Order: sequence, then structure tokens, then C-alpha cells
Amino acid sequence: MKKRTLGCFIFILLLVVLTGCWNRRELNTLSIVQAVGIDRTENGQISLTFQILKPSEIKTLGSAGGGGGSKGVWTLTSTGQTIFDAFRNATMEADRKLFIPFNKIIVIGEEAARAGIAPLLDFFDRDHETRLRVYVLIARGKTKDIIEAEHEQEKVPADAIESLVKATFATSKIPKIDLHELLKTLASKTSDPFIPGIELLEKKKDEIDEMKEDEKTKKVVKLDGTAIFREDKLIGWFDEIETRGLLWILGKVKSGIIVVPSPREGTKNVALEIIKVSSEVKPEMINGRLVITVEVKEEGNLGEQMSESVDLTKPDTFKELEKKQAAAIKDEINAALIKAQKEWGVDIFKFGEAVHRKFPGEWKELKKSWDEEFQNIEVKVEVEAKLREVGMFTYPVKKEE
Repeated sequence: MKKRTLGCFIFILLLVVLTGCWNRRELNTLSIVQAVGIDRTENGQISLTFQILKPSEIKTLGSAGGGGGSKGVWTLTSTGQTIFDAFRNATMEADRKLFIPFNKIIVIGEEAARAGIAPLLDFFDRDHETRLRVYVLIARGKTKDIIEAEHEQEKVPADAIESLVKATFATSKIPKIDLHELLKTLASKTSDPFIPGIELLEKKKDEIDEMKEDEKTKKVVKLDGTAIFREDKLIGWFDEIETRGLLWILGKVKSGIIVVPSPREGTKNVALEIIKVSSEVKPEMINGRLVITVEVKEEGNLGEQMSESVDLTKPDTFKELEKKQAAAIKDEINAALIKAQKEWGVDIFKFGEAVHRKFPGEWKELKKSWDEEFQNIEVKVEVEAKLREVGMFTYPVKKEE
């Protein structure tokens, strides 16, 4: 009797738990969005450009693994009074409902970003289908051109842009920002956002292999610069040097190359590879005045030298290289500090958060006028750089005498 009762209980439990795919959606009923571009029209409406996967290409994408052949996507532009409105209006041209859980990229146009990005992101934050790990970029110009651009190595251009963003660690000259991190910064009362930039370049025929005979130029996308915001409005751009200076402070430099003049031949360059980095922001109260010390410790390798007659591996020369390495890092940090702190007054370095953690009592007063306090903070930069390896050879390649 007990076994029968237990069996009935398990059967009923399985009926409740194993309900089947009651809310499943078949692929042939959906328009799978891979990238979304956001612009504002002249009359103030929202213009969305969608990169949508072609159902007929889904089976071949996995096996093909690259570019060539037919395009794997098609683009659709829709307008509306809001983001959500523009999404729904797209169904008047697409024969299927837009499906965004597989969306990889959100690109916001420069003009729209200057007007404010918070209202443009509200829908993505609220909607239950949105992935918060989707990457966000700012287009230098209109996003429609970015979304429509093809890529030589990928049938789905959004895959190429996603790979470009993921590969930024190799240089640390462009940040990598996803929707979750951006929304978190926008909600902060002290920190200001920064977002990687992307632009469309036109390359001449002789610069690209295998271009069709009837094509004189080809448009390609490239990550370029970092968009800097005051609250949610774009105010300017960082170049590559300033961007890496920002990332040094935040401890987000993962790899890259530092080029410095040779200690013995100033006209020749030496490439030093960044291997390991740690950074710390230390707020202090000195005589009632707030002082912040940025400490950066970096380890690298001698990766390349352009000089032909200098042995850079000697102890004294190695020390000189380390000093030049530290000076180059300090210059990049100062470049970012001068523009963001002194010129624009935007705390993209999260100094306010560091002060709040260290001095919660004093922070109650500081936060009331943090914009002014931030611009007047004395920032000390201390850099310690070490070289470890010299590669497979100690001497430069040169002819034997």
C-alpha cells in the first residue's frame, strides 16, 4: 500500500514538473535579431535598423564557419515614437515577430548619443527577452551604415563586430562595455559612462583582396576611439592613448604593446609587450584635503627592437628600458586625467566610488558637490614597470662581421 501511494505521488509530481514546451517558438515563426542600430530622425522619432538572420542560412552557418557565398542576414529599418513602438512597427514589413534574445550588438548613433542614451536603453532594461551581456557601441555617424556593412570573414556581420569587441584585450586601446555594466554606471550618482566607438571606413580596391571587378571601394567597420559621457549625454571622444590611460587606472589593461625610443639609438623604436598589470586607487585625507594616488604595477617582455647594433639585454640598458616603459604608462594616464578631470569634469575613473568606500563619513558632504570636488582633486600617479623576458634571442639580428 505504501509503495502504491508513493508511486502515485511521484506520478502526480512528474505531471506537474514535466509540462513540456508549452511556450516554445518555432524558428520559422521568428525573425532572429543579431544587431540593433538606434538613431534619431530629424522630426525627433526613433529609427531602428535591425540585422536579421536569414532562416535559409541557419543550417549552413555552423558548417561554413566563415564568409563568402550568400549573405546570412538582411536588414530592416523601422521608425516609431519610442524604441518599443519602432520594434512593433517593424512587423508591418517583416512577416514574423522580432526575436531579440540572440541579439549580440546595440549600436547608438552619435547624434542620438549627444541627446541622451538613458531613454534609448529603458526598453532593453525592462524587456524580459533582452540579454544584458549584449555589447554596446557608439557609431561615429549613423548606425544604419554600420548595421548594413558586410564582413569578409563572416556571413553574419554581427558576429564580426562581436569578435572585434572581444579582441580589444590584445591592445587595450578600446574598452569593452556590455549593457549590464553600462546600466550600472548610468545608475551611479558619481561615475560617468564611457562606450567604445565604431565607424565605417571605405577602402580602395587595391587595399582589399578578392574584390569584385565592378567594385571600386568597399565599406568595412572598425572600432575607433571611446565615447565619453556626462551622465547619459555624449560630450567628446578619447583617442587610443587616452583610452588606455583610462584603462590603466581602472585595472582593465590586459595586454598590448608599448613603443618607446631605444636607450642607445633614440631614432629607433623598441616594442615592449604588456604581460601582467595591477592597479589600485588610494584616496587619502591630507590636512583636510582629498588626495588620490593611482598605483600601477606592470610586467612586460622585450618583444622587438628596431635597432641593429645595440644589446638591450644588458642590466643597465634593461633598467633604462624599464624607466621608459614606466614613463610611457604615466604619460598615457596623465593624458586621460587632463582631458576627463580638468577639461570635462567627468568621473569616468570611479574615484567617487573609491572615496565612498574609504571615507563613508566624509562622503556624505563630498557627494553633494562631487562634480566640483572631482575637478580639484590632486591625483598622484605612481608606476612601477618591470621587464622579464627578452624572447628567443638576446642580440638583434645583424650580419656577422
